[in-house]
Amino acid sequence: MTRIRIAVLTGAVVAVAGGALLAGPLGVKRTEAAGIELTRADVNLIVQQAIASANATNSGFRTAPTVQKTKMQIAVVARDGKLLFLYSMSDAWVGSIDIAIAKARTAAFFSSDQNALTSRVIGQVSQPNGPLWGIWASNQIGISGSQEFRNGIITFPGGVPLYKGGELVGGIGVSGDGVDQDEAVAFGGAAGFAPGAGVAKLGF
Repeated sequence: MTRIRIAVLTGAVVAVAGGALLAGPLGVKRTEAAGIELTRADVNLIVQQAIASANATNSGFRTAPTVQKTKMQIAVVARDGKLLFLYSMSDAWVGSIDIAIAKARTAAFFSSDQNALTSRVIGQVSQPNGPLWGIWASNQIGISGSQEFRNGIITFPGGVPLYKGGELVGGIGVSGDGVDQDEAVAFGGAAGFAPGAGVAKLGF
């Protein structure tokens, strides 16, 4: 008889058809082989592009005695939300560190190989009666995250997903000024890592 019986026990690992089933106290989770990822060179390029964009963007807050350029917190995360790099420009708002990371994760967590959503779009569709109403209460620590992969949702602009070879590979989040300035710098950092022709783009 060719039927295969699979018994899943707590803590056991069972390989099936090239994948893996991981059983634990909260049930079974299927993990797939990692696809394309951001390299160190990719991350360095993204951050340098964002810095250059920030240095070329007029601030909406730093206007005395004359309009100055923005000072940003710049975060890059992997597709699973792991923080890959955080760059703090001189005199950037300290409170923007958490916001930048959360923006990057928001873009990465809710985009896919089929749909690219910026944090601006997440904010738009999470308004009352919107299809993602209440999403800001999701992805809290203890539900789908941990201290290492600290979660959080930001529903305003400044988070942009990152793509390589048509695959989602992470996100960039920028905070430190007005949301329009934040988003402009995030898009500057994401240059060359935009979703491809086969990806539906929302907010681009």
